[in-house]
Amino acid sequence: MVRDAENTTERIPEEIIAPLVKGAVFYVTTAGPDILAAQREHAELSAAHQTPRSCRGNGSARARIEAYVAELRAAGRGVPALPARQAHRHPGVPAVDGVLQAPNVALVARLTGVATSGEVRRYLTEAAAELGYQVGGLRSALSIWPGSGRPWRPGLGPLELATEVVQMRMACWIVIAYLSGMRDAEVRELAPDCAFTEDGPDGRIRHKLRGRVLKGRKLTGEEAEWVVLDVVHQAVALLAAVNDDPTHLFGHKGMTSNSLVLFGSVNRRLNDFRDHLNELFSTPDTPYVPLHTAAPAPDNDTSAHDKPQGEEGEDEPVPWRLSTRQFRRTLAWHIAHQPFGVVAGARQYQHAELALFEGYAGTSASGFAAEVAIAQLDYVEDLYHDWNDGHRTSGGAAGRVNAEFDRIRRELGDLPGIIASPARLRTMLQHLTKTLPPGVLNDCFYQPSTALCAKRAQHTGRPLPLLTMCLTCPNGRRSSVHLPRLATARAQAQRPLDAPAGLSRLQTAALTTHIADLDHAIAELTSPGSPTHE
Repeated sequence: MVRDAENTTERIPEEIIAPLVKGAVFYVTTAGPDILAAQREHAELSAAHQTPRSCRGNGSARARIEAYVAELRAAGRGVPALPARQAHRHPGVPAVDGVLQAPNVALVARLTGVATSGEVRRYLTEAAAELGYQVGGLRSALSIWPGSGRPWRPGLGPLELATEVVQMRMACWIVIAYLSGMRDAEVRELAPDCAFTEDGPDGRIRHKLRGRVLKGRKLTGEEAEWVVLDVVHQAVALLAAVNDDPTHLFGHKGMTSNSLVLFGSVNRRLNDFRDHLNELFSTPDTPYVPLHTAAPAPDNDTSAHDKPQGEEGEDEPVPWRLSTRQFRRTLAWHIAHQPFGVVAGARQYQHAELALFEGYAGTSASGFAAEVAIAQLDYVEDLYHDWNDGHRTSGGAAGRVNAEFDRIRRELGDLPGIIASPARLRTMLQHLTKTLPPGVLNDCFYQPSTALCAKRAQHTGRPLPLLTMCLTCPNGRRSSVHLPRLATARAQAQRPLDAPAGLSRLQTAALTTHIADLDHAIAELTSPGSPTHE
């Protein structure tokens, strides 16, 4: 089988994409509004600071400085420090925990409406001996980062604000690209008015983006629409608030000229954003976005998407090198593998039917359905590897699927733990993707004639399969990937029983029965006497 070059792109490991997307969403939903508020404050200060008053010999100006220092003292804040980026301009100024020990006189002058002077500098230096120094200085409040219970960054001054605007743009790119399946060029070609909503056939509001599909099309591309989550519209609104290009959502005025510039160097910016998240949110012992240790690729499998990052033979943890193409590839993997995972198509549609995800991640013209189909095949290949490595399986469909795996292994001449021909294996497994919606507690190798949910669907009208009914269904199959999820589900079901106040007799019975089913499923995968594929 010939695989499209885009489908050979590495997918981002889950332990990396999860905090990265969480950080990007935090920027869009929480930090972004803080940044906009700080921008407004800075713009108002700049407009008001046209005729500053001298501090020397001017009682009113001196009173302003004294009142400002009293404000800092009452709030328990330090004197605004020079930005760390200006350290080269002030040789000899010491730094404590990365904070320069010198006052940001220019910012304080703007905040108080007085002129910069040696008198102001001396007064602030004396005040800092009591109050200490603090990053930033703008008064706009900063929201709390849930991981620490403290503001998401130490503070914002004009230079820090400029940095955060750049990082916010990158967060918006991640949210838009990853939650739509759009390619980088398609994201950066979006217009400021690209976001709109429509009522879906089920009566729910659909958040959409209007843009152009470019790959394999004429130079101008073809019009297309993507169904997205509401947070994508929030990202578009943020960009519209900070950018001023009338034709491109990601276009804005350059810092050194009035000409408009487009968002560029995205691969570098992605890795800068990861590093920035680590600077803000890491703990002393653990980076927020973990380092990655790549396992060497098997000698008999040199497909590009499985090759380790870094130098050949490298096994030291290193930052994962992000690139734009990995996001589309990773989204397809999550949709095909984990319909209730980090980012879930199920949040929109409750199940992983391929036809519906053409609507979720763009029109069929965008090519995303093919991405999901490849990712589904990746998942079946993972199931085969798990089986071939000797891990236990269970469920009504385990015997049927394992027998098919055994047939394939005999034909390929594989040995346990060894794959003789990875390319042929993928070809022989492809037919199993046709009726495989992955689930949380089990996978469903769907056959309507034996599906328990098919009988109920006649009454409920819900789409098939219903992945909550597979624990006792002949179509369900569980493997090692489901074991931690089964344990989590059992713990969640047990909690209400441990404090049963408010539970009815029927609710208690239902939970007890569900726990028994979960216990049975866990035992099948863990008990020493449980059958394996042998």
